[in-house]
Amino acid sequence: MSFPDDVPHESGQMVCETWIKPVSSQVANWRKTAVIQAIRAIVAPVKYLLSSDVSIKIIWFINEDERYESDKSADVDNIIKPILDALCGPNGILIDDCQAQHISSQWVDRYDEPEHLQIEIAYQPDAFFRKDDIAFVQIKNALCMPFDKNTKPQALTILLEAFEKQLEGRNLVLDQGGSYYQAKKFMSIQRLFHKSRVSNFRIVQAADLGKSIGITV
Repeated sequence: MSFPDDVPHESGQMVCETWIKPVSSQVANWRKTAVIQAIRAIVAPVKYLLSSDVSIKIIWFINEDERYESDKSADVDNIIKPILDALCGPNGILIDDCQAQHISSQWVDRYDEPEHLQIEIAYQPDAFFRKDDIAFVQIKNALCMPFDKNTKPQALTILLEAFEKQLEGRNLVLDQGGSYYQAKKFMSIQRLFHKSRVSNFRIVQAADLGKSIGITV
């Protein structure tokens, strides 16, 4: 079972399983790499990246006696980071792990099944970009907005100008002593990302992108 390859399912829910034993984030790098590669083998062929906040549920199927009567298995809280690392980035299914608004991790007795992981993701069905088409434009203060690099210049002009106006309104509220949450109402539904979160993606400056399509940003 794997995530839908072409577009996210309209249900806003996806599930995959991998027959890999999870490891603690504190173990040797080569062991974490094995887990990351196993999960990346599932998400790399997926043609899109989810761009909204998500909820992630991790279920680890393992024998009860291995959990209760051994000290060799990882703790359920420590297995999360390697899994998140595998899900994020240009070859993942998420842009960055800051999108994870909620994460749960649990183990379940596997009985006669092989030990394995199940990963469930809940998301906004219409909030995604195709991997081949995504790029980021740095607007202001290291904030980057994802956009489809195949967008026609006229539409991209409207998009950039709209974001500039939204940021102008947001910053005016902040400058006048308003709260972050009051200012947030001026912003688009599409969330922004700090530049440090998307360093593995193509990032262009707003001014450079504006010049390329004939506008001043």
